[in-house]
Amino acid sequence: MGGAASTANLPLSSFSACVSNNHCPFLASFAGAILVNAKLAMFYFLEDGFWTDPALIILFLASVLLIVFLRYVAFATGYQILIRSIRKESPDIFRARKQQIKTELRYAFQSSCVFTIIAAATLFIWHRGWTKVYSDITAYPLWYYCLSGVIVILLYETYYYWLHRWMHHPKIFPHVHKVHHRSIHPTVFTSFSFHPLEALLQFLFFPVAVMLVPIHYSMLFAVLILFTVSALVNHSGEEIYRSAWMRRHIIGASHHDVHHKHFHHNYGLFFTWWDRWMGTEKNRIK
Repeated sequence: MGGAASTANLPLSSFSACVSNNHCPFLASFAGAILVNAKLAMFYFLEDGFWTDPALIILFLASVLLIVFLRYVAFATGYQILIRSIRKESPDIFRARKQQIKTELRYAFQSSCVFTIIAAATLFIWHRGWTKVYSDITAYPLWYYCLSGVIVILLYETYYYWLHRWMHHPKIFPHVHKVHHRSIHPTVFTSFSFHPLEALLQFLFFPVAVMLVPIHYSMLFAVLILFTVSALVNHSGEEIYRSAWMRRHIIGASHHDVHHKHFHHNYGLFFTWWDRWMGTEKNRIK
């Protein structure tokens, strides 16, 4: 299923053939999208000789870094503008927390560098055939295509909850997680503001997950986007979930604000379940 050996089976493999003949331009992306001409093809990093060409490796690393960081900035800025347009009473964080946002952007860029390295490592193990990422949508039933995303989300929720609690250990917190908690009043830009070691610990989950769980590459990208959106919602300071049922099960800004203010409660990422099961949930800030 996974690995360079399956490159020829990619539905988009015809793109590579077209590019090799310089026929057309393409949309290039590993985690986002930029336009390039035919000589810098969309799937150059899937070719067997990719790891023997330093120029292509550098191009890949630079492209992923640019895409990841700019995607974060665009999503965060867009979400904040959307919130302000809907709720006029929301504070203008671009003015009120200018210095905080500058700090968050600096750490977010470092986190983007770490993510880029992890992305490259994941691509490397895919080339070696060590992952279960598949490209043929018919390789598994459609119900499994959907289920695979749910499995990865639930596995990460469990991993993150216990990692998060560990990072709050008094001997660990000052060296790893303190950077994120400098934002006592989080903003959308806090969502990717981590110490590089914390970023590494969070992102290491993904290469391990794709070695264990068969998942279509499009579902993997969808899960990553969901993580981004969830992090923005949780750190925005604006609760968007109006349903009591949703607030009981889904983590939003009011739930996560408690964590940034009280530190030792509400460790979850997507769902409140682990906090309830382990007795670490604290009432939301109204």
